[in-house]
Amino acid sequence: MMDTLQAEVYTALTGTRYAVHYFYPQDGFTLPCITWRESNNREYGQADGVEFVTEVEYTIDIWATTPEATATMASAVDTALAALRLKRTFSYDLYEQDTRVHHKNMRYRGLIHIAQQKIYQ
Repeated sequence: MMDTLQAEVYTALTGTRYAVHYFYPQDGFTLPCITWRESNNREYGQADGVEFVTEVEYTIDIWATTPEATATMASAVDTALAALRLKRTFSYDLYEQDTRVHHKNMRYRGLIHIAQQKIYQ
C-alpha cells in the first residue's frame, strides 16, 4: 500500500501565502510564486510481503525577480515543510537568463510509516 503527503504539502505551501502551482507556473502567472511536485514515491520497507514504510520526495521551485525574494520565500517553505517533518535534502540557486527570473530548486524527503501515519526523516 503506497502512501503520499501531497495534500499536506500543498496545504503547507499555500500557508506561506505565495501563489502555488503544480509542477510549473500556469499561463498568466505572476511572480513571486512556488511550484511543486511529488518527484519520488517508493517502497522503503516491507514486512510479510506488505509495504509498511513509503519514502516520498517533493521538489519545490521558487520563482521571483530578486535573489533576496527567493531567499525569503525559501525560508518560509523550509519552515512549512519542516513542520511536516520533511527533511531538506537539496537546495540550489538558479538564474533564468532569458526571462531574468531568479529560481531556487529545493528537495524534501520523508519516510511515512503507513499504519501509524508517522513521518520520519
